[in-house]
Amino acid sequence: MDKKNHIILIATLSIILLLCTGYAFAEDRSYSIPSLDMDLFLQNDGSIHVKETIHYSFSGTYNGVYRDLPLKNGQILQNVKVSTQGAYSSQEIIDQGTNQRIKIYLYSDAAKTTSISSKDVDVTLEYDLLHVLRFYNDIAELQYKLVGEGWEVPIDQLNAKIHVPSSDGVKYWLNPPYYAKNSSWQGNTLEVTSGNIPSGDYFEVRMVLPKSQFSANPTNGTIINQDALSQIEQIQNDYQNQLNFKSTLYSILAILMILAIFVPVIIYFRYGREPKIDYQAEYERDIPTDDPPALVNAICGPGFSKKIGEPDMDGFKATIMDLIDRKYLLMEKEPPSKEGYGIDDSMFLKVNPGKDKSSLKGFELDILNFLKEFEEDGLISLDQISTDLSDRETAKAFRDTYNNWKDDLKDKFLSDDQLNKIFIKKGDTYLKIFGVAGIIVAAIVFFITITDSLPAAGYALLASIVLGVVSIISLILPQKIAGQWTTYGEEYDAKWHNFKKYIQDFSLIKEYPPESVTIWNKYLVYATALGAADAVRKAMELYVPSDQLEGSDIYMFHYYGGYALLSSSLDTGISSASAGSDFGGVGDIGGGDIGGGGGAF
Repeated sequence: MDKKNHIILIATLSIILLLCTGYAFAEDRSYSIPSLDMDLFLQNDGSIHVKETIHYSFSGTYNGVYRDLPLKNGQILQNVKVSTQGAYSSQEIIDQGTNQRIKIYLYSDAAKTTSISSKDVDVTLEYDLLHVLRFYNDIAELQYKLVGEGWEVPIDQLNAKIHVPSSDGVKYWLNPPYYAKNSSWQGNTLEVTSGNIPSGDYFEVRMVLPKSQFSANPTNGTIINQDALSQIEQIQNDYQNQLNFKSTLYSILAILMILAIFVPVIIYFRYGREPKIDYQAEYERDIPTDDPPALVNAICGPGFSKKIGEPDMDGFKATIMDLIDRKYLLMEKEPPSKEGYGIDDSMFLKVNPGKDKSSLKGFELDILNFLKEFEEDGLISLDQISTDLSDRETAKAFRDTYNNWKDDLKDKFLSDDQLNKIFIKKGDTYLKIFGVAGIIVAAIVFFITITDSLPAAGYALLASIVLGVVSIISLILPQKIAGQWTTYGEEYDAKWHNFKKYIQDFSLIKEYPPESVTIWNKYLVYATALGAADAVRKAMELYVPSDQLEGSDIYMFHYYGGYALLSSSLDTGISSASAGSDFGGVGDIGGGDIGGGGGAF
């Protein structure tokens, strides 16, 4: 790339960076509404005069705010006046059909050329509403949303005053009641103070008044020819009963879910505590048992969530290493075009024709048969295995081989009766059942309560999250936590654990080294099953003479990349096989008038 192109590229990147930075800065703004003061004056003719002062706190630059006032059923908005404190302003009213939007532009200068930035502004609106008060045969009713669902941000506090002709004979309700902090009569004025009202929620006052407090012909009210008092009272009683029921239900659910999180502890103490054994050794120098390495892997293999009795890929690789060590598989140098082993050379295996395979077990024959599928001219190229297993169809075939290998191993050594002599899974089974049930319950309660503003719903929501976390942990906990070793199984696992500790501790091996390279080879096989092959290979390099190392097929196979290549190939095979798998009348609660909302721009 020449100098000119370098300059163009740098300039382009700089412009993009500046644009992105400018966008980030433009978006770095926010505002809040610390309080909303509202006065409602109920007039003799049925109209309502409203005065509201919205206290804004801006961070960043804003052009203004807007207030939406929804109208319905012939309602009329008129005599709108706007004033501001802390900013200069201008306004317009936009008729949006059933919604009237009052748009208020805010400026920091008298010439009204510069938008406001990072300051507090009070916006006061006054307006008259006609046909909002309803006049039934028996009472007059005000159902008014002091705060509607349309606000962009929460209202931290509402201070409302409803001025009525007389407080005598007046009944009122605040819906939902849990947003109200205080409400009281001061003469003929009902004063209401709320706590934080989240964006998207509403807070309304519902009030029934004697009709005698108004004109006999309230021309600016809505006349409805029916009785309403008993129906309104019934609606409010039902609503309160519903809230009480939900609060009780949520509280019970929260308590039960909190109690449920202790179920795993109970399961552990009942089923998960291990039996006491007499075995006290700190480490094992000798291979503890003569079991096949795949069986040792199935019972004692590494992995946080590994199931007892379930062999994995380490066991599969260890079986191949064991077949090499027992000379059923031979290491072969590459044909004459290249000499010896080397980093850049291909690695070859050969099935030993001189060994009697009739003594091999089914799971071992599975591996030999798998490798022979890649045989060409009597040699099995590990490079070719790696190449072929990147193909999804070949990888699927390997997955079938791998699953058959696991099944044959378990059929031979790990049937249910045999496994029960080693490990009891009952506690883990109960724990997993709890985990599934807990996740289902937690999810149901979470989605029910996440949108419910009832205070008790918050407790249930929090409890559902805790239960969900505990349930997920219960599902991923290893079997050893809630399951239980038998006395035999506990000692078996302890011996192999101590053997692994020995082969991973260079100071122990230095003090008590194996007596021959043959033993080292066995160590490497079982270390593969236990996930510690690298540690043994490094120890061999430190303590085994180089001429003996060169005569060890197991070591040479591991050192010159055969083990790594095989591991990569087989792991890739499983991943490729899994990828793209084939599985396949009278207003109800919340029906108050106006309310609306607002925002900033």
